[in-house]
Amino acid sequence: MSYSLFRKLFACFLALAATPVLLAHEGHSHGPEIGTDVITTGPVAITAEAKTNLALKVEEAELRTLDKTLTVIGHIEAIPSRSAAVSSRIAGRVVDIKALEGQMVKKGEPLIEVESLQVGNPPPRVTYSAPIDGVVTHRDLVLNGSVQPDTHLMEIVDMSELYAEGQIFEGQVARVQKGQKVRVSVESFPDETFDGFVELIGASLDPQTRTLKMWVRVGNSELRLRPNMRATLHIVTDAADSVIAVPHSAVLGEAGNLFAFVQTDEEGLIYERRPVVTGIRDDKYVEIIEGIYPTEKVVTLGNYQLQYVTTTAPTEAAEDANPHDAPPVATPGAGRTVLTWMIGAAVLLLALNLVAMLMRGRSHAPEAS
Repeated sequence: MSYSLFRKLFACFLALAATPVLLAHEGHSHGPEIGTDVITTGPVAITAEAKTNLALKVEEAELRTLDKTLTVIGHIEAIPSRSAAVSSRIAGRVVDIKALEGQMVKKGEPLIEVESLQVGNPPPRVTYSAPIDGVVTHRDLVLNGSVQPDTHLMEIVDMSELYAEGQIFEGQVARVQKGQKVRVSVESFPDETFDGFVELIGASLDPQTRTLKMWVRVGNSELRLRPNMRATLHIVTDAADSVIAVPHSAVLGEAGNLFAFVQTDEEGLIYERRPVVTGIRDDKYVEIIEGIYPTEKVVTLGNYQLQYVTTTAPTEAAEDANPHDAPPVATPGAGRTVLTWMIGAAVLLLALNLVAMLMRGRSHAPEAS
């Protein structure tokens, strides 16, 4: 067998070895492998189990009045007219404490008993009572401790209403007026808002920060708000009537490329990714100008993860389609099969070269005399 014949055989072998590679890549593109962050661009069909794992929640797009709001950062504080201090009128020592910090007290309820330093047998005692209904927010005394006249002993605050104090920048002053509605949110209760209204606006700007103070009276019947909590004030400056609106969480993406997932079946297993155009927004909802219609259900929770989910459940259209029309799917082990072929080809090449060299050596070896 000549060396040229071996080369021809080897070329044929390489052609066969390359065939799986061509078949694996011709006519379709591979889907994303597990664990890769490839964003889904078409309808997503999932199983009931996947829906549970994603904890998907939906909400209908509705026609609503959408508030235009101005957001201001601030904090919660007591209303001065609803606060009271308890102090001693005599010098003496504390002999009894009947209320502790954080305790609810009623007007007229005994709080502190002080024994006078005046000579007497027994020395005279004075009992100080709560001047208002409220919560003891501060206590500055200990049992048997001495007190002097006008010493601040306790502070009581009626917290059924509180102030949310905020600071507005100079360029925002014209947008804020007394009586405007305000929704107040705090970190302690992120899913709730507390309704109030602008009661006071400061008389002068801070010369350093160029901001103006404002105070919002907020109802607090359940006593969830506490003085010194950080707060965000959403001041309602205007309103737009009858606009299609969805919660903020329903819209994903960046400016110019916003989208939402819309449920398109009754069972909640098929979702369509829709590009949307948004308009005004308040602290809860955003206006949808294009992309979603009233009563359509949009995903508000689990939608971020949904954009990375590969379709796992067939749609009705896919079930009715001719299976021969479906694009071929890559075999999971195709990559390893190609690698095996290539390694085998390299080994065979070495073997063929060795045989060729031996045969040429024999053909050129001198004959024995």
